[in-house]
Amino acid sequence: MLRKGIAFARADERQTKRINALAKASAQLFASKGYIETSVDDIAAAASVTKGGVYHYFASKTEILYFICSTYVDLDLEGLEQSLAGLKEGGEKIRFIVSHHVDHYARHAPAAKTLLHEAYNLPPRYLKEVRGRERRYFEIVSAVIAEFTGGSPSKGILTALTFTLFGMMNWMYSWYDPKGDIKPAEISALIYSIFTNGVRTSFPLPAARFG
Repeated sequence: MLRKGIAFARADERQTKRINALAKASAQLFASKGYIETSVDDIAAAASVTKGGVYHYFASKTEILYFICSTYVDLDLEGLEQSLAGLKEGGEKIRFIVSHHVDHYARHAPAAKTLLHEAYNLPPRYLKEVRGRERRYFEIVSAVIAEFTGGSPSKGILTALTFTLFGMMNWMYSWYDPKGDIKPAEISALIYSIFTNGVRTSFPLPAARFG
């Protein structure tokens, strides 16, 4: 991405902290008010910096949105394939995916909401990049589900199962309260149990390995 501010890859520790603080403040505003309704002045006030301070790190509000969305998906993908490769059974892999996804969401809920509801505001080039990363994540999860079912479902069924799992994990944005009684680990366990048991009863395939 061409930009006028700090080059993220070359940012030192202090600059990285400031970039992440600006992104966090922006994500909270985008998630609560909406991207269009949030101004750079709003971001500056929320992050306790001047408007010039925002532009020192980000060339535009669009760049902030791109940074939030791309970074969130990158964190979903970070080390995922390597971690899955160390697990033997499809069930174990699904458990890991669910736990990883839910924990990440619980720690970065405003960024998750921004990705789900505001990414469409990105220019086509940047939206394509973000969607490409999301597609890679989808493919990894879909391959794990195929392994879990023994590889027998049709492409259409496999796609439906993958979207179903993502729907269960992503929809928590509409109800999850970090101050509530239920914790991320419990949510992960519920999602894993409901999904795997549902697949087990709906697709009783002799060759399936349910872990």
